[in-house]
Amino acid sequence: MFCFSPWDALRMSSFLVMIISILLLIQHAVAIDELRVHPYTDVTLPCHFSFVKGTDDLEFYWEREDIEEEFEVEDDNDYFRFFRFYDFFEMFSKVVYQFKNDKEQVEEQNSMYEKRVSVDREEISEGSLSLLLKNVNFQDQAIYKCFAMSPTGRGESKIKLIVEDSEEPRVEFKEIDDETVATCVSSGWYYLPNVTWLDRGERDLSNYSTVEIFEEQMNGAYRVYSVLRYPVKLNEKYVCRIIETDVNFQPFRTIRKYPRRKFHHSYDYY
Repeated sequence: MFCFSPWDALRMSSFLVMIISILLLIQHAVAIDELRVHPYTDVTLPCHFSFVKGTDDLEFYWEREDIEEEFEVEDDNDYFRFFRFYDFFEMFSKVVYQFKNDKEQVEEQNSMYEKRVSVDREEISEGSLSLLLKNVNFQDQAIYKCFAMSPTGRGESKIKLIVEDSEEPRVEFKEIDDETVATCVSSGWYYLPNVTWLDRGERDLSNYSTVEIFEEQMNGAYRVYSVLRYPVKLNEKYVCRIIETDVNFQPFRTIRKYPRRKFHHSYDYY
């Protein structure tokens, strides 16, 4: 027969509290799935709930959240929070897509996503609420939340969309002057583009390529057309990679600086 003193009971209670706290921290520390895409392509943001069987009495929406990066600095009086691009909620609606009363609702939709997003209605009955986002651009980089509610349940999922700095347009083979070449045309507009050609082994073949203006805008931005004249093989894989080198037009993020207050999670703007 075991006999526990009040001190033993207190230690056991403290141990249980510690275990519960650790479990809660683990639960909240689950990383959000990350999806990386190149700009000017189409992407499907996955979302699936088993309780969704059809559109009757179903309400669901997609919203976006800014990606925030926080870190400490040496000066204990300072605190930095990084926002990618801008403070989205302060300027625009966060609604990307909304479905209610058996139809799409566009009244609150952010104009950035107008005619660029869709959900396949035929797949809703199978529980899929995945969102097709067309012609991805740098401002689409964010955390996307899918929320659904029906008489049989409710659920929420999130995914982080990361837009790579470089574009990789489709490569086509052509015959120019009786020579097989590889070509690509940028989808994006650039002020000072750098075009890199790589083969399957990541060898840089750019010295064998030419670049010319394909289309130009009044503001000086232009699309480019590039031809790779390296001895091209039809069974080889070639990658055309285009990136903006003008720092004034590269993807950016806004930096906000906060002074640290006495109380945790309470900050003022500078």
